[in-house]
Amino acid sequence: METVCSVIIGSGLIAGKKHIPAFRKLRSKTELVAICDLNLAAAKEVADRFGIPRTYSDVGEMLNTEKPDLVDICTPPQTHTRLALEAMRHGCHVLVEKPMALTVADCDQIVQASEEYGLQVCVGHSDLFYEPFIKARRMVANGAIGRVSGMRIFLSTPTDYMTSRPEHWAHKLPGGVIGETGPHIVYMTLAFIPHIRNVSVDALKVMNNYPWSSFEDYRINLIGDDAISSATVVYTTDQWSAKVEVLGDKGFLMLDLESMNVLRYRRTELKPGPVGLSLLRESAQLAGALVSNSIRVATRRVRSTHEAIISQFADSILAGSEPPVSAEEGREAVRVLNMVVDNIESKFATKTA
Repeated sequence: METVCSVIIGSGLIAGKKHIPAFRKLRSKTELVAICDLNLAAAKEVADRFGIPRTYSDVGEMLNTEKPDLVDICTPPQTHTRLALEAMRHGCHVLVEKPMALTVADCDQIVQASEEYGLQVCVGHSDLFYEPFIKARRMVANGAIGRVSGMRIFLSTPTDYMTSRPEHWAHKLPGGVIGETGPHIVYMTLAFIPHIRNVSVDALKVMNNYPWSSFEDYRINLIGDDAISSATVVYTTDQWSAKVEVLGDKGFLMLDLESMNVLRYRRTELKPGPVGLSLLRESAQLAGALVSNSIRVATRRVRSTHEAIISQFADSILAGSEPPVSAEEGREAVRVLNMVVDNIESKFATKTA
């Protein structure tokens, strides 16, 4: 079987926790042959830990020597455009972590290079590949809840993941840590509400012992042509949470991305009988999901989102088909995220002027 020769740029948390383990599970279709990092010692430590054959501190040297099919970019967003363009100049397809770039103009450079060189670019919108999210998209497409009329998203990232770490690269992004987490709420929204024309944001600074953090509590509305997605993004607890509700005119879907549950909710009347039947239906859905999903999650038989996206991208490279997340999708997510950041910064400037 033909395999995709791959290299990775960046040896930080996302590479070691998500991307490299996914490559290791996909050795039948893609071979990870090298890793590059400006900190060569860090690259060697990761290479030794995961059995990656070769290490580099210079991207050009790695690309000239290894001649890979696929370059996986796992570096801070400020570097994505430069590295993606260099990879494509060397004839490589590109997988780039979210956000695709910092500006729409940078995204346009990547899109143009992809078209010019005839190479694929895939953006790491990983939450789209959670099983409940895939199931929800299929259910909506099949009319399970009628016309989508709105969304609600709740994401909680523990304080010690980014907020309490002054050296974390996310604090240097436009808008701070929301520049790291914000892409998730944007691209999940775009999956169901395809055009966002306006945004409104409220942000609160509540953790004064972390002065390098701009805000730790966000309420974000992404306003489409005929639906609104309302997102709560918090960094104030020690808890992880990722929950999504898709609201339709004929019912709701409630997703817990981490526990792998999808609940279809319908309650058209508040009389005791219909409410009781609704509770029975919801309980039956939850009972069946909890039994199967708890075993799968506990025994690690759930495919990671990064494994899914890398697997599908490798398939698309081999088949010459469309990537699972296109560069154009990445560009649109950056456009909307920049609207969010601009809204935050304009309000903050007004308050401090």
